[in-house]
Order: sequence, then C-alpha cells, then structure tokens
Amino acid sequence: MDTLFGLPAHSLLIHAPIVLLPIAAFATVVLAARPAWRARASWWMVAALFSVVAMLYLAKDSGEAFEAAFDGAVDVDRHSDLANTTFVLTVLWFLAYAALVGYEHMQRRRVPSTAGAAGRAGEPIPAVTYGLAALASVLAILATIWLIRTGHEGTDVVWGGTTDQIFGG
Repeated sequence: MDTLFGLPAHSLLIHAPIVLLPIAAFATVVLAARPAWRARASWWMVAALFSVVAMLYLAKDSGEAFEAAFDGAVDVDRHSDLANTTFVLTVLWFLAYAALVGYEHMQRRRVPSTAGAAGRAGEPIPAVTYGLAALASVLAILATIWLIRTGHEGTDVVWGGTTDQIFGG
C-alpha cells in the first residue's frame, strides 16, 4: 500500500498504532494487576491487541513501500530495524496476553474431578497466571518504548535539523 487519498500511506497509517499501542499497554498493566477486571475485559482486550498488531503491520508494510520509493536516497535502516523490533515485541505481547486469557478461561471451565493439588477446580494456578500477566506487562512496556524509539528515529530521518532552522533551536 503506497498511498491513501493521494498521500503517502505510511504517514497516515502510523498514527493509529502511535495512539492505541500505549493505551493498550496501560490497559495491559492495569488488567494484569486486577484479575477481576481482566476476567470481564479478557476477550475484548485480546481483540484490541489483535487490532493493534494489524495496524502496526499496515504501518510497517507501508513504511517498507515508502522506503522502496526513496530507492536508497534516505538512510532509514535504523528506523526500519526499530520498527521490526517493535512489531515482534507487539506480536509476542499479543501472544502472551492471549495465552493468559486462554489459560484462565480453560481453568474456569475445568471439571472439579480434574483439580490438582495446586488449586481448586475452576481456579487458575497462581504462578502461571502471575507469570503470564507479568510477561504480557513487560512486553507491553518494551513495545511502547520501542515504538517511541522508532517514531523518534523516523522523525529524525524526515525532519533532521530542519526543526532547529524553523524554531531557532
């Protein structure tokens, strides 16, 4: 996807992940700390994270098309590498959160006769739940940090020293 409405698609598509990824990261950390809230919002949050991954993919894909249009005239290798890392971290975050929600859902549906010594029927094993919640939270924070780094690098590539000229800095 090269253009949208006659404009470079990348410059339009990056805005959705820039806004939604940090909001989803905040929600992940809050829901990791509040299991009762997580139970109510579980599948909605999985769907929201999936949409963040999809929007990030579109932004990344359009960025690659934008890069190809410059044909090496602008060095965007670092920006591209950071974007790839951001995407991988976000996919891992989605998988960790989906695993957490899936695990808790399966444990709540578990039959009483299959309950082990680690917990009563219908209750998730705390170590697994806490581990997956912590992993999802750490990945959410890392994805947000890498998104900021990616955006900063991309802005630096596009604007370079021109902001100093404009604002006299």
